[in-house]
Amino acid sequence: MRKLLIILSIITLTACATGTPFKWADARKVEKGMTTTQVTSILGAPMQVSTANGLLTYVWVSVDSLTFASKSLRIDFKDGKAIGVPDIPPEFKD
Repeated sequence: MRKLLIILSIITLTACATGTPFKWADARKVEKGMTTTQVTSILGAPMQVSTANGLLTYVWVSVDSLTFASKSLRIDFKDGKAIGVPDIPPEFKD
């Protein structure tokens, strides 16, 4: 019984450490000039937010808890509008 509880605890902790799941298809919908509210309505809350040199940076990181494969996305904002929207290659599939 104790081993089962330990295993379940590890699985639960691993599931919690998945970051902020997002889909590449949704990330492709983000356009330059969108507000932070518009972007988060598409992608959800970012995992990390930082500011430097007048820029606000949102970062989304998603980790598959089974394979540990990860993906990340960064969008920079100035004056509340997206200025750095990455081109996402078509081979990036959800």
